[in-house]
Amino acid sequence: MYKIGLATIIALLFAAPLARADVINAHPVVWHIKSPTGGNVTLFGSLHILPANMDWLTPDIMHAVSRTDVFVFEVPTDASSQQTLNGLIAAHGALPAGQSLRALLPADYQTDYDTVIAAEHLSLAVTDHEQPWLVSLQLTLADTMNRNYYPDAGVDYVLMSWANVHARPVRYLETIDQQFALLTPSDNDLRLEDFESGLKRMEGATDTIQPLVQAWSDGDVATLGSLMDANFADHPEAKKRLLTDRNQQWASQIERMLTDKRSYFVTVGAAHLAGADGVPAILRKDGFQVDGP
Repeated sequence: MYKIGLATIIALLFAAPLARADVINAHPVVWHIKSPTGGNVTLFGSLHILPANMDWLTPDIMHAVSRTDVFVFEVPTDASSQQTLNGLIAAHGALPAGQSLRALLPADYQTDYDTVIAAEHLSLAVTDHEQPWLVSLQLTLADTMNRNYYPDAGVDYVLMSWANVHARPVRYLETIDQQFALLTPSDNDLRLEDFESGLKRMEGATDTIQPLVQAWSDGDVATLGSLMDANFADHPEAKKRLLTDRNQQWASQIERMLTDKRSYFVTVGAAHLAGADGVPAILRKDGFQVDGP
């Protein structure tokens, strides 16, 4: 699941509004934090991709949104950010001249590669010249969209659009460069090994996003935490780098917001809010009153 992060950023930068079908009502959790100095923060766990017909804007969420002075998201997705990301992909996303991704794979993985690329409707002529991490992200995004989950139905896109339409100030917890560095591996051998194992998982894979969406829509924070723990069970270093360390950094930023006598609405990935090392738990440990599960 953690691979969806950068794939979603890429998709958000090019997102377009979707038509909606029969509505599915969701009831995700929000956390409310107040400080003695008068500042307050609403903390909301985002799923960056959702079914196009899911309605999650509950009265509690809309009440908090309508009174918000400043919206806070993980990263910007404006035109300048799109240019930055395009530059990073151009600089780091291609294989060295003359190399072929398919040829780098062991013979018994090449058929899997051909099958998965065709099943997700990607271009073999394009992907064969790209780094395995970039192809992996594209495959992840294509798979979720082929299963009818879309970035432009996700929480970030909807709330960013609302903030822009209502001319509310927007801040960000990280830069595109920071997230790019976090989510793209530096070891070439690990890149290829991870890609190979991903090919085996993707061939005939079931919908692994649906349980996450269901838990989020039900407001079931405990199940969200369990799903994340299972996802990172074999990747403790990745969990520390992608979740635990960033949770601590983000909690520190939120604590600074709470010294300001304004209302903030902070939207981050739902995985960052569950469990003993989630942002709400850190804020509670630091002495703040956090209303929520």
